[in-house]
Amino acid sequence: MHIRDLDLTQIWLLAELAKLGSVSAAARRIGLSQSAASHALAKLRQQLGDPLFTRTRDGLKPTPYGERLGRAAGDAVNLIVEGLAANRTFDPKISTRQFTFYMSDVGQMVLLPQILNVVQRDAPGVTVRSAPIPLDDPAAPIISGEVDLAVGFFTNLTTGFHQTLLFRERYVCIVREDHPAFRSGMTVEAFKDVRQAIADATGMAHAFVDQCLAKHRIARRDGLRVPGFHVLPLIIANSDLMAFIPARLAASVATHVPIKVLQPPVHIPPFDIHMYWHERYHHDPVNRWMRRILVALYGSENRRKNLSSTGEAARAEAAE
Repeated sequence: MHIRDLDLTQIWLLAELAKLGSVSAAARRIGLSQSAASHALAKLRQQLGDPLFTRTRDGLKPTPYGERLGRAAGDAVNLIVEGLAANRTFDPKISTRQFTFYMSDVGQMVLLPQILNVVQRDAPGVTVRSAPIPLDDPAAPIISGEVDLAVGFFTNLTTGFHQTLLFRERYVCIVREDHPAFRSGMTVEAFKDVRQAIADATGMAHAFVDQCLAKHRIARRDGLRVPGFHVLPLIIANSDLMAFIPARLAASVATHVPIKVLQPPVHIPPFDIHMYWHERYHHDPVNRWMRRILVALYGSENRRKNLSSTGEAARAEAAE
C-alpha cells in the first residue's frame, strides 16, 4: 500500500472513525452519505488488508493497526487544517514576528522611523530588522523568506518578483550653512570649484548623477569618498565640501545639522523607490500586512501624482 493510493477523504474518514466510533457520525462530519462512508471503509479494508474497525456493543472499535492508522490520520488532518487556517488571518496585536528588510542607509534613517511608529502602535510584539544587502544574489534571502521585503532602488530583483512604486526621490546638493562660495545660492562656477564628498554605496541610483553632469560638460572635483550617505551631512556641516544626497535625507537632517540645501546646477532626473517581494509571498497575509503599511505611508503620494499613468493603480492594488 502506498500513500498515492489513498485520497484525502479516506484519510479524513479514518480520523473521524477513530474519534467518533460510528460510520454514520463520521459520514455527517465529512459530508458523505452513510452508504458512501461504508463503501469507502470497505475499500480501505481491502486496500490495507485489515478490518481497521470492528463492531462491538459500544460501537466501532479499532484494531491495533486501525488505532495507529487512525491516530496518524488525525494528526495529518489537524496539520492540514492548521496550514489552511494559517493563510486566512494575521492578528498583528498578538504577533511576535520579526520583519526583515533590505534598505539602504538612507532608507534606514528616513523610512524605518516612520514604519516603526506604525508597527509599535498596531503590533507591539512585532520587531523590525534591516539586513545588509549582499553584493551577490540578493534575491536568494527574499525567495527563502529570510528577508521579507526590499525597499529602494534595485535593478537585480526581477524574475519572480512583484514590485510597486512607493514614491519618487530626487537628489539635492548640500553645503555647510555659511559656505562662502554659496552665499547667493547655487552657481555652475561654484559647483565646479568646490570639492565634493561622494557616497560610493553599491547599487544606488546616484550612478547617473555623473552621467547627467557629463551631458553638460560638468565634472565633479573629488574630495572624499565614503561607503554611504548617512555620514555626509555631518561631514559637510564641518567642512568646505559639497555633496549630493537624497532630498528626504536632507530634509530630515537640515533641522538639526547646520547645512544649506541647494538645487543641483543642472537638472538631475528623479528616481523611483520601489517595494519588492517574491511571488511566493504574494498572498501571504503576514507579508501583505506589512506591504499595506508601506503603501499607506508612501503609496498615497505616488497615487496622487501618478494614477493618471497606466498601470500605477494596478501596482498599488497588487501591493495590498
